[in-house]
Amino acid sequence: MIVQLTSAGVAVQDADDLGRLHLRTDLDADGLRAALLKTGTGALVDADNALLDVAVLRSRAALLTDAPDWADRWAGMLAYAERKGWLSADGRSVQVHVER
Repeated sequence: MIVQLTSAGVAVQDADDLGRLHLRTDLDADGLRAALLKTGTGALVDADNALLDVAVLRSRAALLTDAPDWADRWAGMLAYAERKGWLSADGRSVQVHVER
């Protein structure tokens, strides 16, 4: 799954591909920080990593799929993120890499 973020907004792409998750943007760190806040999508950790709100991400991605096993694969993705230390302690955000 790819989260595409611009100054105009956010879009989820490849919602069925739960084997990868990253944030794609052309924004610099300040622009990215502002766009994450404006869209309610998450927060910037550093220039290369962001925290995405799991509930916001799930609600946007779920609109783009009708795969019957999607919810199970979503849970599997979050379990993997937790094992890797990418899921926050409260489970409300997931750390992703920023690709430019």
